[in-house]
Amino acid sequence: MADPREKFPWMGFIILAIILVAAAGGGYYALTQTVLKPKPAPNPLIVKEGDNVTVNYVGIFGSGIDQGKVFDTSLLSVARDNSTWPKALSFSFRGASGYTPLKAHVGPQSFGSYTSLISGFWTAMVGLTGNQTITTVIPPKQGYGLPDLSKIQSFPLTQSVPMLHFYTPSEFSSTYSGVAVQPGVFTDPHWGWNDTVLSVNATTVVVEYTPTVGEQIHPLGWTDTVTAVSNTIGPLGTISYVNDLTPQDVGQVQGTDWQSSNQQYYLTGVSTDAGTYTLDFNSEVTGQTLIFEITVVDILPPH
Repeated sequence: MADPREKFPWMGFIILAIILVAAAGGGYYALTQTVLKPKPAPNPLIVKEGDNVTVNYVGIFGSGIDQGKVFDTSLLSVARDNSTWPKALSFSFRGASGYTPLKAHVGPQSFGSYTSLISGFWTAMVGLTGNQTITTVIPPKQGYGLPDLSKIQSFPLTQSVPMLHFYTPSEFSSTYSGVAVQPGVFTDPHWGWNDTVLSVNATTVVVEYTPTVGEQIHPLGWTDTVTAVSNTIGPLGTISYVNDLTPQDVGQVQGTDWQSSNQQYYLTGVSTDAGTYTLDFNSEVTGQTLIFEITVVDILPPH
């Protein structure tokens, strides 16, 4: 019998091509099962206690005189936008370069350059993934603690001060920096009215306050009006003035008390019926419920 390959010389090429196609198909199948087969997505990193993270945040008062206002943020856009994000009295703009994600340690202590946070903040981050945003409400005990009640003080709206004051030369120079220790008249840097140095010797400088009735002064950040000046020149002479405050001024005043080592205070109450006003010398965040909007940027598990 004649060999069919002699009659059809190209048949060998066809058979070879079939073999190659089959082999290629098998290789492709193997490729799809190994390289091209979809792989399951890796599990995302989840924040755990002990991790270091970078985080963006917006801190808002949930209580107090500045309820609903921002007291701190890591976002420049929020810091600059006072219409959408009204600011609390204690908010301080840090400059454009001062707003970057916060480097924080997820735990009760700092870790190198990663700072510790209030417990309510770092515990809220546990379980978050990168770029996840949450809003959390933090009570005072998990925030900045309860206020020191001794630092919340009430004062009468109508007050008085003595006209005569006695200093040593060094006390005078400390109280009235830049004022010559010699008889004469100068503007009081704290009250704003005129003072007169009555006498000076090696041990004592005598200063008399000399305002006028109706004069307006601003010793604590708001307007006071002098209502009476005693005609008695001597230790019993007094000056009376009224603090021109109303309940609408609450939450509008932050200042420092030069009579108490420049302690910072916030005006937290005015009662015209009781004739008093209240200053809180605690930090504004102390004793307040805080609302934080938190976004985890990077998660760096410990090595």
